This record gives sequence, structure tokens and C-alpha cells, in this order.
Amino acid sequence: MIALSLVGMVWAGAVAVAPNAGANAAYAPRRVAVLVGVQDYSDPALQGLKFPEKDARDLGAVFGSADIGGFDRVFVISGHDATTRDGLLRSIAVATADLQRDDTFVLYMSGHGTLAIDPIEGSQLYFLPSDGRLEAPETTGLAVEDVEALVHELPARRRVLIMDTCHNGRAGSRSAVSEPTAQLLSGFRGEPPAPRGGRDVAESEARLYAAQYWQPAMEDKELQNGVYTHFLIDALTGARGRADLDEDGLVDVMEAHQYARDRTMSWTGGLQIPRAEFRIVGREEIFLGGAESLRNTAERALIAACDAVLARAKLFVNGTARGELPGVYAVDPGMQTLEVQAPDGRTLFKERVSISAGQTLPIEAMLRQKQPSLAMLGGVAYHGGNEAVLPFGGSVEAVWANPVRLSGPWRSEVHASMDMARGVSPAENVDQTSGLVSAGIGFGPSGGPAWAALTADVHDVWRTSAYGAQAEVGAAGGLALGLDVPLQPRLALAMRVEGWAGTEPVFLEPTLTYGGGLRVGLGTPLK
Repeated sequence: MIALSLVGMVWAGAVAVAPNAGANAAYAPRRVAVLVGVQDYSDPALQGLKFPEKDARDLGAVFGSADIGGFDRVFVISGHDATTRDGLLRSIAVATADLQRDDTFVLYMSGHGTLAIDPIEGSQLYFLPSDGRLEAPETTGLAVEDVEALVHELPARRRVLIMDTCHNGRAGSRSAVSEPTAQLLSGFRGEPPAPRGGRDVAESEARLYAAQYWQPAMEDKELQNGVYTHFLIDALTGARGRADLDEDGLVDVMEAHQYARDRTMSWTGGLQIPRAEFRIVGREEIFLGGAESLRNTAERALIAACDAVLARAKLFVNGTARGELPGVYAVDPGMQTLEVQAPDGRTLFKERVSISAGQTLPIEAMLRQKQPSLAMLGGVAYHGGNEAVLPFGGSVEAVWANPVRLSGPWRSEVHASMDMARGVSPAENVDQTSGLVSAGIGFGPSGGPAWAALTADVHDVWRTSAYGAQAEVGAAGGLALGLDVPLQPRLALAMRVEGWAGTEPVFLEPTLTYGGGLRVGLGTPLK
């Protein structure tokens, strides 16, 4: 078990640090890092590493600093029990269980690596957990391509894998190989077979490796760290001004790696040459260091559309064509005018919206909010203030949402409802059937599935009893609140609660009346 001078959760040698308590909003973009340091091995052939645990602690402290890394959650995993194969996979799964689409995630791993050679398939690279056995990496190690796939498949928008390990088996490095593999290596002239192809790096994803697969990844007593990790930390701390090549006050993942690569090569005399794989979308940088205010200003927002309904539609941002949909496009945060045009040139959507740094804005959701739709709902209603009408009854309602498309976050509606009840009249003590038929309009703001509307209605209150039939006309204003939750592309769950107050000529005398209703149903777009 290790300990950090930072407050957090601890389980089985894994420490989770949460320095930025103010950033814990459930769906706000978060920065999450998992740092693994393995040096206490069960296999006697894997002893000798001095600094993997310190590497993880030191980099974790940098990531957890509000002034440097600004990561919301930092998990440092070390100690023999926490770094077994099962322990690592379990801890990573816990740390990443609630990652969201707009999050940034970093996985750092420091420890022994090895390789197995197949003359046909090529080399297979492995990271060795604390219970890994040098003679059986296939069953006790973590294949590097599997680790790459694990990071690739996480839902976080930005993903980084950093591995300070090597696989060449040289003494003094973070690598060891079995005796049969060593014999095979001794028979090669030059480099061993290249690793078989892993998963291609995806958009907004980076992989940093401390060395080429055939080179050593070295530790250094003077630096008290792995060489590459030391200079990676240096790029984010003391040398941040030199690592920040574009002088924007931030160190992105490419700048950090370039600085660490150049210093590592110089320190080791070219014996160790770090490598990296990047695929960054436009200016969609992944920032490892810098003040939160600068990150928020620099980070792009994403406009995304994946629905086949939008196939071949065109996206315009502030009047400039950005490309065809479906697709993902990076834009500057702030107020933007978005327009989606059908292939025939018809405007499907045009709206001025505010989008935050790090946010992903799905076009489909915005279209659903503005698209005309029809919902049928049923529930219960209450009618008070009129002694001629029974107070409680069943209710049905039809709602035509967005008959007129309004700019901004505004929603319009036309609605009609009918309430009905059967019972004893509270005024005349006779059996009667009574009800209310209402029609009106509504207007108010909407955001995501939720909306609110001020309503204005004209209604007809009626009743029939042994004394005959009677009808009275009234008017009312009120407030409605609702949710429209998509279930399928053309089906949504509609929920609505409302209250109203108005006047009715009760027994020919104008009387203040009031009421409300709770209804649930289904809705569908009309186009």
C-alpha cells in the first residue's frame, strides 16, 4: 500500500485523489487519470526496478495539482496486491465506470515489459503485472494491443495512453525476456520482428511510449525516475515555458511528448528514443498541463450528428459550410449560429446557440427540440372553485408542439384536453356526469428534454343530471412543465403537469376557479 499527501478514496493499494471538488457536476466534462506503477514482482526474474511506483506517484501529484494538471480524479495504483493482473483490470474498470462522452482520460503504466516472438505473426508486446511470469506472458501479462484497445473503447472524448516500459530484454532497462526468447533474439541481425499491427489510433487519441519496442526504457538514479517519465513531468512543471511551443500557456500532449523525447534522447545518448502515435481532430488538442481558465478558452467544442436521417445534410457554422453529415466537427466555444440544410437546400434547422469548451452538442437532439410533434396523453385532472362540477376525474390531452418554430430556446404549442367525472353533485346532491373541454396555446423555454410553458385557454364546463344539461364558458391562464424523453428515433415518452386559474360564470355569477392535471403519453414527430 502506498500513501499520498492528498485526500481521496483508497482501496487495495489504489489511491483516488479529487483535488477539484468544484468540478464534480455529474455531467460536466471531467479529467480522469489512472497511473500504474509496478515494481514488486512475484517472479524472481523480474526484480530490480527502483522507480515505477515513484513515477506513478510523482506524475499523479502533477496531474492532481489544480494549478498544473487540473485533473478532477487521479487514481494511483501501486503495491503488489493492487497491481496483479486481475487487480489492475478491476481498478481500471472502477476508475472508468462513469466516464462520459466529454471527459478526458489518461492511463499511465510504468513497470517491466517483455515480448514473445513468432516468426510469422511478429513480436507480441506485453506489460507485466506484479503476478506476471516471465516464462508465460501470454497468460499472465497484459498484451499491449489489448491495453490499447481498452483505452480506445472507453467513452471519453479524449484518451491518452502512456507506457514507460520496454520489451528488448537489456539489463538496466524496464524489460526482461524469457530464456527461449533471448536465444531467438540473439539469432537476429538487427531489430527483432516488428510487433503485429494493433488497433489504429482514433480521433482525439494519443499513445506515448518511452522507447521504440527494440530499445531500452531506462531508469536513472540521479533523476530518481524513469528517464522519459522524468522529462514528461519536467515538461508540465519546471520546463513548462520551454515545452509550450505555441506559447499559449498550455502544454498539450504533443508538446509534452516532444519535449520529453528530445531530452530523453539527449540524456541517454540516443540509446532510448521515445515514440508516439497521435490523431488529433483539427485544433482538438489534449491538454496535460495549464490553468483551467486557459484550457476552457482553448478547448474546442464538438458539433456531432450520427443519425442516418441526416445523411448528406450540410452543416453551416456562422454561415460557413463545414461539411456533410453524419460527422463530428470541432468549433470554437461561445455563441455560434448553426444551420443544417437538406441535400435539396431546404433549411432543416437554424439556431443561434451557446456552446461551452469541451461540450459535445448533438444535432439530433436540437432537431427533436424544434421539430413539430404530436403527443397523446392521459391522466388525472382536478377542478376546484365550481360547486357544480365534480373535483376529480380522468383526462385526455392532445399536444401539437412547435407548430411555429421559434428562434432561441423557445417552444410553442397548441393543446386541447377533455376531463370527465361521474358522481354525486356536491351542490345539488344528485348523480351527475361533469367535465371540462379546453383548448389553448402555450409558449416557453426548452432545454434538452425538459420544457416549461405559460398557457392561455378557453374552456367549456358542462354537466348532465336529472335536472338536465348545462354548459358554461370560461377562460384561464396557467403554467405547464414537461419532459419529452426519446425512446426511439420517432417515438418519445411525454410527461406533463400543469396548473391553471381562471373565471367561470357559475350559476350565472363570475367565479374564480382553478385546477390542474398530471398526464403521461407518447409523442411522435410530424415530419
